[in-house]
Amino acid sequence: MSLNKYKVTDTKEIEEAEELINYYDDDYERIGTTTRKEGIDKNLLLEAVQVWIINPKNKQVLMQRRSEDKENDSNMIDVSASGHVKSNETPLQAILRESKEEIGIEPEELMKTLKEVAIVELDLSKFGRKGNYFTHEYVAFVEKPISYYKKQDEEVKKLFFMKYEEVKEKIRNKDKSMRIPKIRQTEELLYKIDENLYNLSKRKKGELECEER
Repeated sequence: MSLNKYKVTDTKEIEEAEELINYYDDDYERIGTTTRKEGIDKNLLLEAVQVWIINPKNKQVLMQRRSEDKENDSNMIDVSASGHVKSNETPLQAILRESKEEIGIEPEELMKTLKEVAIVELDLSKFGRKGNYFTHEYVAFVEKPISYYKKQDEEVKKLFFMKYEEVKEKIRNKDKSMRIPKIRQTEELLYKIDENLYNLSKRKKGELECEER
């Protein structure tokens, strides 16, 4: 691999207001710090987060259609919230921040059931897009109506619910409107979400049976 890929702008020359993120080698060892734009343009391996917010009562996933003004993957359908991990924060801090910013869910609400279930590696350049990530995938079970969520207008065009089974079908059928591509690790992620949904349903059933006794 060419070393030029890792020659990034000296962060001392970057304005403080610009978002800084870390970039990594293939073993997830930090190499250095860069801007989000430069990291994406150079296809550096970046750290990201994503959360699947699911209503366990009807098994619907909170989805978003990305803004048409987004530089990358504009107008595509994505799951609840996602983003880059800044250089000065942990993945958990990042997903709480992104969720609050993009969809208006309070950290206290999200933390009630938030769980990291997988790390997915995805080089979007293989799909004719931009971005090379290892993404911490989270799931949270939240029984809130669509009116509870408040979208960030510059990032999100629309918020809506979609049946979890429909989300899986669109990914597996390589629906071009979906931001999440069909890869082996995506299938493993879906299996983990299925497992968590099953365990939650089993636990709820046990609690109900205890109440009826």
